Amino acid sequence: MTRESITGDPDVDPRRNYLLRTLSASEYDRLRPSLEPVNLSRPTEIEAANEPVRFVYFPTSGVASIVAIGEGGESVDTAMVGREGMTGLAVFLGTDQSPVRTIVQVPMTGVRMDADSLRAEIVRGGMLVRLLQRHTQVVMITMAQLILCNRTHRLDQRAARWLLQVDDRVDGRPFGVTQEFLAQMIGVQRPALSVAMRQFKDDGLVRYSRGQISILNRNGLATRSCTCIKVIAAEAKRLELLEGATAERG
Repeated sequence: MTRESITGDPDVDPRRNYLLRTLSASEYDRLRPSLEPVNLSRPTEIEAANEPVRFVYFPTSGVASIVAIGEGGESVDTAMVGREGMTGLAVFLGTDQSPVRTIVQVPMTGVRMDADSLRAEIVRGGMLVRLLQRHTQVVMITMAQLILCNRTHRLDQRAARWLLQVDDRVDGRPFGVTQEFLAQMIGVQRPALSVAMRQFKDDGLVRYSRGQISILNRNGLATRSCTCIKVIAAEAKRLELLEGATAERG
């Protein structure tokens, strides 16, 4: 596992992250000096299991995965975090660490904030706290939905859902993901996944070569996906609208 290595892009726009974009100008200006640009390759580990979280990350492109780890070293993706959210929710929840690992799944740009700065902001209260409450709920719903997904939906449905979730969070095409890594993230064996990916390719839905995947027909791939992605998106949209109504009342 690649440990954290920072090569920041000074031109990164933090407000391409939804949470930071939604903040009021005054709140964002207060946080801005605490935000450090980052550019992270896959599979950089940004949170180790059962170790204190030192930084939280606000992606502007790319994907981080919250990965559960089994006794035998096996792992599975439990939730993705992209430009809609923030990693390091253990800091926000006041527990500081957890038994899961967070890794960069697709090369990620964004900004990071040290844990102490986030704690100070939580004490102040304000819009960021409300946004993180909603983001935490979306992550919880995602984890619950993926338990159902992994138990009841076919491998090809889960693979299609995973690819669509990544596509929602990245700017570049193609994105760099090997089939071996994808199989690990959805908890299946590589040969079984290869059959599904070959079918997607033959049907003109995706193109892949040497660890690079492009979605050619998003609508077509969506018809092959389970409905879990819609459930998760609907909850995120509901809470986004709720935040907008709260801001109007305030």
